[in-house]
Amino acid sequence: MTLFDTQPWLVTAAPIPAVDDQWRNALPLAPAFREPPPAWPTVSPAAAVEAATSALSPFSQLGGTPARLAASIYDPPEGLADAPAAPGWDLVLVVDTSPSMTAWYPAANAIAACAHDMPCFHSVHVVKMHNRRPTLRSDLFASADLPVLRAERFSPDRPKITLVLTDGVGAAWHRRLLWEDLHQWATSHTVAILHVLPHHHWSLSGIPTQPIQLRAPQPCCPNRDLETPTTDGRSPVHDDDPTTSQGSVLIPVLEIRKRWLDQWTRLLLTDFLVHQQTLAIAAPSLRPVVPSPAPAHDDAPRPDQLITDFHTTAPEHAFDLAVLLAAAPLNRFVMQLIAAELAPAATTRDVSAVLTSGLLVSIDSPIEEEDDYGGITFDFLPGVRQSLLAWGESSQTHRVVSLLDTYLSPFVPALKGISTRMRSPDVQALPRLTSRAAPYLEIEHSLLTALSGETPRHRTVAHVLRQRLDAVISAQPPTDASTHT
Repeated sequence: MTLFDTQPWLVTAAPIPAVDDQWRNALPLAPAFREPPPAWPTVSPAAAVEAATSALSPFSQLGGTPARLAASIYDPPEGLADAPAAPGWDLVLVVDTSPSMTAWYPAANAIAACAHDMPCFHSVHVVKMHNRRPTLRSDLFASADLPVLRAERFSPDRPKITLVLTDGVGAAWHRRLLWEDLHQWATSHTVAILHVLPHHHWSLSGIPTQPIQLRAPQPCCPNRDLETPTTDGRSPVHDDDPTTSQGSVLIPVLEIRKRWLDQWTRLLLTDFLVHQQTLAIAAPSLRPVVPSPAPAHDDAPRPDQLITDFHTTAPEHAFDLAVLLAAAPLNRFVMQLIAAELAPAATTRDVSAVLTSGLLVSIDSPIEEEDDYGGITFDFLPGVRQSLLAWGESSQTHRVVSLLDTYLSPFVPALKGISTRMRSPDVQALPRLTSRAAPYLEIEHSLLTALSGETPRHRTVAHVLRQRLDAVISAQPPTDASTHT
């Protein structure tokens, strides 16, 4: 469910390229993003990497470049790990970490693992782009990652590729905070954007593209050297074309699909004109500044209206998944657990659709808690959780609660025994109310309210729990640590 699963625009029938047993990348590559606990239902890492390898199989053509045969030992830039001498390209994979991209973290791990095992790549560096609530360009990358990003190449004998994995939905794209970095990278080496959404949904993102024909005057050239044809189609030009004049660069934007990646590798390795969807970025001195969005107005849509709009426009299984998720504390691990176990027809795209539905807010968490299996990193807007629970059946709610009791309670003591409490509510059985347990008991109150038609005890326990929670809330100062997704 969590990777390339059954989405036809991601999984292809392309053969998996054979790996040369005489060369294996000796550097270990730990997952950039934490994997779910081993006992949780999910797609196995091996299956995920196999799917990624199939989708990325056109990259095996990069092994035919002159750099493939010119292995050398080199001194990497300061701050980079030593690597063994091996042929191929150096790859930097920049992964967007906006709230909506959390659904694609398993895919990012699989893509990095696949590239690490492909002989055409000498080294693979994964860099996280911090795109939750950025206000300045300097907020996007950790200082330790800057040498990797800014290096023109890591060896004179090997070209460098920077690939940006994103859905284009985060604030950095709409405010164009990454434009200056993309321009710098594309001036010195090869750059492309891997868009996790299918092309017909790119209008939802902040990456404006246009179709254009490009030609590389020489293999492995930087994006700044890419040529475009004249309007009469007689010959390629470069500096005189208005699209690429005045210091602008063109960056190919690609679906993660064999046909798209075939076209792009053809652009890199030949001097043919190749059709590409591209993002044009003007020189820094010519770009307008995009201001921060204005604060939201008080006349926001009602929960019922938000849910109705999402039900109308959501992908096939996304709305049903949202109803299931309304019964749980939300983070990426829990969302993928529920989808894998209770909504097997749902895909990563459906999880992503819920994250971009406008029904959720992203909860800022301390860095050390972002990968906490039991942490809460997303919550529904006021009134939305209760309305979604009303759409579902009580049997569905009990199934979600049983999952929480089985898999999540070892990490969240407040959830231990919740399935029993939902079937036979008892005030004496309620967990002790603490500041850490309060968010989970808020969800328990919503569940008791949604199930209040089953027995009078559900209503009684829900009423008592509400009184306890209100007493805690009234004793705390108000905070605002969330942002819409």
